[in-house]
Amino acid sequence: MSILDASLDVQEVLKSGDKSINEPLIEAERSGHWKNYQKVAFRIGFLYLLFLCIPTYPKFYEHLFTLQFSKITYHDFQSIVAFWPPQFVTIESEEGVFGLLNYINLILLFGISIVGGLIWTLLDKKSAEYNKLYYWIRVLARYRLAYGMIGWGLKKAFPMQMIFPTVGMLNTPFVDMAEKKLYWSHVGVSFWYTVFLGFAEILPGLLLLNRKTSPLGAALAAVVTFNICIANHAYDAGVAVPAAYFAIIGIFIVWYDLPKTWNLLVNEKDILPYRYAPLITVGWQKKLAFAVKWTFNILFVPVAAALWAYGFFNGNNYNIPSTPGLAGTKGYYQVSEFRLNNKVIPYTPQDSIRWQDATFEEWSSLSYKTNRGAIADRMIGYSPLRVKNDQKNNRLNQVNTQDSDELNKLKKNRDLGVTRWEVGGMAGERRYFFYKADTVNHILYLQNKNKNHKEETQVLHYSRPTSSRVILQGINEFRDSIYVVLDKVNKKYPLVEGRKSDVKSY
Repeated sequence: MSILDASLDVQEVLKSGDKSINEPLIEAERSGHWKNYQKVAFRIGFLYLLFLCIPTYPKFYEHLFTLQFSKITYHDFQSIVAFWPPQFVTIESEEGVFGLLNYINLILLFGISIVGGLIWTLLDKKSAEYNKLYYWIRVLARYRLAYGMIGWGLKKAFPMQMIFPTVGMLNTPFVDMAEKKLYWSHVGVSFWYTVFLGFAEILPGLLLLNRKTSPLGAALAAVVTFNICIANHAYDAGVAVPAAYFAIIGIFIVWYDLPKTWNLLVNEKDILPYRYAPLITVGWQKKLAFAVKWTFNILFVPVAAALWAYGFFNGNNYNIPSTPGLAGTKGYYQVSEFRLNNKVIPYTPQDSIRWQDATFEEWSSLSYKTNRGAIADRMIGYSPLRVKNDQKNNRLNQVNTQDSDELNKLKKNRDLGVTRWEVGGMAGERRYFFYKADTVNHILYLQNKNKNHKEETQVLHYSRPTSSRVILQGINEFRDSIYVVLDKVNKKYPLVEGRKSDVKSY
């Protein structure tokens, strides 16, 4: 008998006189014969899950109640479903704000729940069972995990989180990339694998929306998020603690059906899949429950998916700039000539001013390599801690990921917001500039995309005597006059060519 088939009429089974091994358990659930240790454990678990499943910081509600529905985007939906577990202690480190030490918050919350559960036990001497509360905390956990999984999955189903390596990245040594940068880029190499990963998160979320399939959905969610947690630790990717917190919620939901599943699959015993559910008989209560359920389901599934699709196909990809670059310039360029204050500077890898090579992206980004290191920009597209109180200290606790979205809503250029994917997590000697092109007067206004060097600006006139040559001349970031001749190189990248080839090498 399937454990997911909850349509049996338990009353009829009991009336039939069937004295199966499951009847005592069912009678205990129906009559409320909870043991004392079960009640204490429930009280602690209830408090723990309650505070895991509801937002506990003011900024969430500030954002929620200031939403402008005429300008709502997928970022707004994501901020609602992706809220983090409670933060009693904010520990900033080179791992970011969700490093290994931040598990202390989950441990502290558990300790607080133990104290609260014991106080509850002292105050409540009369309750014989908590079937109704157990039901509602599972409902809360189920929908919290469902919408969270769907929200995170949509970031990959419409690939914005993990994108194909940029031209600048393809010309950067691996040693200069942060672990997370390598991990996300490695996944982003395969468009359809990224989409598959998205649906691997969306599917458990959809299963959690139905009570009959919720045990399977919770089990899948726990496995997927635990894998994400391990990967985030391995690649220092910054969201290990939130992933672990999702796994905890999934395990809690599965726990209700675990004994019955064990008896069915391992002990090979017949089971009676009884599930407690409060009986709603009043008409308006039924209508209200139906309306609430489907309002949120529609908002956080088809509407959210539509907004992600709109952002993906209409230039609001939070990791990719939306300003088009100079037409036909995308590619890798060698520096054929470089003049500084009208003096020709020959190539040497030791020079800190002369460009060694340059890249143009499809969007308005120009990068060049020179023998001058930069302070690495740690923003690699991940969501920062949204409960941060110290607004001035963002050296490690990064800026809000919504800033590019807010700039877009204000009809300002969003490309100096968090669409700094190409520079985020990159060390080494390549410098990345956003440029605004005046195509009438042939002028590029450049600003360094690295927030640690945002004061660096350049104004360069450009000309294109041929389709493969770009000549830049003007004032660089040090207010010196430069003249640069760039010639495009038809460079072949094995990573790109291999994906085009029909011949596979193993």
